[in-house]
Amino acid sequence: AQCGQRSEVLNMNKHLKSDPLRLKKALPILFVYLVMVFLAVAINFVSPGFLTLNHICSILKQASFLGLVCIGQTLIILSGGIDLSAEYTLLLANVVSAAIISGKSENTLPAFLTVLGIGIAAGLINGAGVYFLKIPAMIITLATGMVLYGLSYIYCNGAPGGYASDILSSLVNSRFLSIFSGASVIWIVLSALCIVLLSRTTVGRSIHAIGTNRTASVYSGINVCLTTLGIYVIASVMAALSGFLLLGYTGTSYMSTGSGYNMDSIAAVVIGGTSIVGGSGGYIGTIAGVGIMILINSLLTVLNVPEAVKQIVQGSLIIVLLLAVYKRKKMR
Repeated sequence: AQCGQRSEVLNMNKHLKSDPLRLKKALPILFVYLVMVFLAVAINFVSPGFLTLNHICSILKQASFLGLVCIGQTLIILSGGIDLSAEYTLLLANVVSAAIISGKSENTLPAFLTVLGIGIAAGLINGAGVYFLKIPAMIITLATGMVLYGLSYIYCNGAPGGYASDILSSLVNSRFLSIFSGASVIWIVLSALCIVLLSRTTVGRSIHAIGTNRTASVYSGINVCLTTLGIYVIASVMAALSGFLLLGYTGTSYMSTGSGYNMDSIAAVVIGGTSIVGGSGGYIGTIAGVGIMILINSLLTVLNVPEAVKQIVQGSLIIVLLLAVYKRKKMR
């Protein structure tokens, strides 16, 4: 009986010690979510009616496209890399799918499979360059991005043609529970899978370990090759999927589709608390980072800020938020 009581006391002590530790880890993420809420309230103050049900649905829909790209960006940054090909993978997928579909619903599935192939191919090139050729992620993904942009331009001769099918438009824009669009539901489901992958699986622990120390990960028995290839393929497929869904949102394709998503996705991931050098962080914080990026853009649009000034203000705000996040992390 005494042994049983002693073990219960020890278990209670473990819980008491772990609870403050969990709270400390959760504080930076909580801080980012508070910033997101503050931004939403501030915009509603500047533009009354901003937080109506219709507008919230629209914001979630816009966030879903960036959020999908950020799933891959989070995995790659956690592993100690970075993806500068994301927006170009998105663009090629968008341009190709628009041309294949050309408004015909029966072409939606072939277009989707083609987009999937584009994502897998781009991811394998990036992953192989990083693992087998030992090329820094920044260099290989930038080079891949340039090739993909060139292919997009050649494919449509600089003037994308075609448009979305009714099925794709309906999938992206249909409402569920009066607030979630089809695109938002897809993002929510894939976000949940990403969170589970990172927090509850061996693969997630391997990604964190590789980002912390790649050499030690090899000696500890982690399949660094397969993990590296896997996360780059996932990242490119997510970017391609985002481009495919964006076609359903805009109705047609543009050469400017996805412009700025590289920097926006990196900023969202880092603002969300993931270390830019890898090893620590997760997708829960990234979700808030995505929200902040979308809200900053909405605020500048509401204020009718010129595009050039918008870029300056957006960059400055991102720097301030990054400094605030890292200050909070240092205080832990």
